[in-house]
Amino acid sequence: MIIIGKNPILETLRSNPKDLTKIIFMKNMKPEPRMKEILGLANANNISIISLHKNDFEKYFQSKDKREGISQGMIGFMKDFEYTPLKELISMTEKVDNPLLIILDEITDPHNFGAIIRSAVCLGANGIIIPRHNSAEVNHTVIKTSSGAVNYIPIAMETNLNNVIKLLKQNAFTVIGTDAQATTTTFDAKLKKAICLIVGSEGSGIRLSLKNNCDELVKIPMSGGFDSLNASVSTAVFLYEIMRQKKS
Repeated sequence: MIIIGKNPILETLRSNPKDLTKIIFMKNMKPEPRMKEILGLANANNISIISLHKNDFEKYFQSKDKREGISQGMIGFMKDFEYTPLKELISMTEKVDNPLLIILDEITDPHNFGAIIRSAVCLGANGIIIPRHNSAEVNHTVIKTSSGAVNYIPIAMETNLNNVIKLLKQNAFTVIGTDAQATTTTFDAKLKKAICLIVGSEGSGIRLSLKNNCDELVKIPMSGGFDSLNASVSTAVFLYEIMRQKKS
C-alpha cells in the first residue's frame, strides 16, 4: 500500500515507522522543516529513500494511477493496514471513562472515511468499526484525507454489524443511531456515558436492521430549508457534542 503526501508520511514515521519500507521523492524539493524531519526519521529507522527527477517521479506515479498529491512530490510504501480485532478494541475501552466507538454503516467514499477518522481522533473517539462489505477500506486516499490520523485510532472490520451491536450492548455500551427523522436532538440527548455512535451512508442513512437495534435515535437540529449535512461533517458535529457533554 502507498501513502501520498508529506503529512501522512510524517505522521506514520512518528507513530509507526516500522510500517514504512520505502520513500520516494522528487529531486530539488524545497528543504522545508517537514521534509527534513521525514528524511531524518527515515534514516534513523533504516527506511530506503529514493530521489527521482520530476519526469521520472510523475511517470512512476501515473503508472500506479494515483494522481492525488503529485504536487507534494513524495510517496511512501507500507505494509497493508492491520485492522484491530473487535474484542481487542472493546478491551481497550475497559478502563476509559465514558468510551466512544463509531460504527460506519456503508460509508463508501474514502474521502468521507478519511475525514471522519481525522474528526474521530481530534474529538476523542476510542475506535471505529466498519463492515467488511460495501464500505471504503483504509487505503492511500483515506490515509491522505485523514492527514495521517489513521495511525492514532484502532479500526475494526466486521462481517455482521448487528452482531457487533449485540456484543457492544453486552459490554454496557448505549447504541445511538444518527437519523435525520429522529425526535430527539443533540441538544436533548444524554451523551455522557459509554456510547457507540452509528453513522449511515449519505444516500440511504443507517440500514433498517441496524436502526431497529439502536437504543436511541438522535438528530442534529437544523435551521432553514436544507436539512442534510455531509456524512463527515455531521459525524464531527455529533462527536463534538459528545465531547462537550463528557467534559461538562
